Amino acid sequence: MTLRDSTRMARHTLALSLRADRRVTFAVGALVMLQAGLAAGTAHAQRHVVDAADAHLLAGLLAAVALGMLSHALQIIGWRFSHNLRNDLRDRIQMALEQEITETAARIPTVTHLERADFLNRITMLRRGTLALSKTGWAAAHAVSTLVGIGLSLWLLIGVHPALALLALAALPILPLANRATRLQREALDATVEPLRREGLLHDLCLNPDPAKEIWISGNGAELDRHARALWEEAADLEARARLRGIGGEIGAWAFYYVMLSGALLLTGLLLARGQATLGDVVLIISLAGQLRAQQQSAISAIALVADGGRVAEHHHWLLGYAAANGAHRPATTSPVPARLTTGIELRDVCFAYPGTDTPVLDHVNLTIPAGASLGLVGINGAGKSTLIKLLTGVHRPTSGAILVDGVDLRDHDPAAWAAVCTGTLQDFLKLQTPVSESVGAGDLPRIGDTARIERALSRAGADGIVDLLPSGLRTQLGRTFGGAELSHGQWQRIALARGLMREAALLLLLDEPTAALDPQAEHDLFELFAQQTRDSVERGAITVLVSHRFSTVHMADHIVVLSQGRVAEQGSHDELLGAGGDYADLYRTQALAYR
Repeated sequence: MTLRDSTRMARHTLALSLRADRRVTFAVGALVMLQAGLAAGTAHAQRHVVDAADAHLLAGLLAAVALGMLSHALQIIGWRFSHNLRNDLRDRIQMALEQEITETAARIPTVTHLERADFLNRITMLRRGTLALSKTGWAAAHAVSTLVGIGLSLWLLIGVHPALALLALAALPILPLANRATRLQREALDATVEPLRREGLLHDLCLNPDPAKEIWISGNGAELDRHARALWEEAADLEARARLRGIGGEIGAWAFYYVMLSGALLLTGLLLARGQATLGDVVLIISLAGQLRAQQQSAISAIALVADGGRVAEHHHWLLGYAAANGAHRPATTSPVPARLTTGIELRDVCFAYPGTDTPVLDHVNLTIPAGASLGLVGINGAGKSTLIKLLTGVHRPTSGAILVDGVDLRDHDPAAWAAVCTGTLQDFLKLQTPVSESVGAGDLPRIGDTARIERALSRAGADGIVDLLPSGLRTQLGRTFGGAELSHGQWQRIALARGLMREAALLLLLDEPTAALDPQAEHDLFELFAQQTRDSVERGAITVLVSHRFSTVHMADHIVVLSQGRVAEQGSHDELLGAGGDYADLYRTQALAYR
């Protein structure tokens, strides 16, 4: 964390505050700055009340009382108003920051970062720290105001006797030692992100209905809770030790300050005894001594908030830089996505390894998918089929090699524009808990309100019968989270398939094991539907890719590729692969025998 990070975040949050409500922001700024002189004004008024009363000056007494009442009232009322208004602005800033973080992460065109533990840890720290970030700007303003107030208090004290300036020197050790304590706590918080993230994920398993069923049946809930509790206790112990290490020095600094404060009061007594000070001076010093302690504590707290926000701001700055470096704000490219495919998609020597590993999932894959063709992908689990699908859609980029679309590297296309011409249903499909029309229509957002297209997609996916049984048809809320209708896994799959059929003019149609909950005949019919959609789109040269373990479906593809250990082991038509007598032929005959 650097001073630059803190300063940048303070400016950013104040800009968000202005964007949220300009008039309230200026009002709060005025109230915060006004607080700077009110403590000194109150103490100065108390001095003159005593001195005027001692000198029997009625006019001076009334003026001092009026000044004191005004200063004290503004101090109490102004603080209360500014505190409440700052809280409202803080909530708005926090919401804006959370939206900014989510949108920035979502604009990164691939999902590679979501599979990296270091990215997830930093984004977790950032999301947990939005409250600290939201306080940074106003904490900085409050710190400036308080420091100005301390300066005015010291000016009044020095006016009584220059030696009283030593109170300021006595306060100097407090800030660095308080900052040390804060730094130790921040370092502990950073170190606990990984165990706390894992603790949250373990407990979420027990609260999520899907995994909770298996956990209940297996009786693993108590063991998962034990692991999660151990992670939490590890984090709590680390934080507690950091607090204990920091608090000792801070307590010592405050003790030294109070010793010096006692000396200042003793000096004032001696000055009063010698006639070198008035009773008003004594009251001033006693009043300012209390105010000065409160001001110093307030300044330390405000600076600690700025430092805490600066710690999180470092992650915020990192996210913006990471997003920019990975294409989140890339300008329009000179290679627009084609309106139709003429030659097709070619993979040239494509390799891919997941972040943090050296083991290739795909190893020097060379493959050509002609425009207008259908491709079947088969292979055992872990062969790289789903990874290849992710590369084709652009959510992952090859570690080496290139994917060419009509001869142009996929990396030269706008990722969002390429995603807009892809459709289909993936293995880990979404269960969107929205009304049916939105859950299906989300497959083509510009047409989410096109009821005719939604109904057509449902019909083609064989899901219209499901909707007919729902209480409010297309308007039925899905999912128990929002009190809607719950569907079986197979019904959810049908809805996901309908969502994949919303884009009727796609160039790449994907089916990645999307029919595990459907019977073989239903899968067969579905692939025929996608293949027919490809044939109907022959003028666009659309490509259909199917990943399935059911050879009764795969054999209909124009071209079949067998993946093994990340490499292309065999490829060709169904008849060619059967004639070759390799792995495909063995697997096909084994599965056919099982069906007989």
